[in-house]
Amino acid sequence: MRRILFAMAMMMAASGSAFAQDTVVIEVPQPARDYVIAHPTDPVVIEGDVAVGTTVPADVKLVPIPDSPDYGYVYVDKQPVIVTMKDRKVVYMSK
Repeated sequence: MRRILFAMAMMMAASGSAFAQDTVVIEVPQPARDYVIAHPTDPVVIEGDVAVGTTVPADVKLVPIPDSPDYGYVYVDKQPVIVTMKDRKVVYMSK
């Protein structure tokens, strides 16, 4: 029985690493994060869960980050969310 549980655990661990390879982590520059925190905006409502990798809908107005033109931001539930301006994907969320 222990061998079966061990084998199942190993298979689950191996499959988890395969999924992790699909996620690209983008490191948002610290000055951009500092700017967003220092300049909060009125929060917006986005339907569904917002997480890193989620695309922000086109009808949500993004606020540009002056020294980081590749990024914009919004506040959702009073938390800053930084997205790429190119494809509107969430790349950073405050914890």
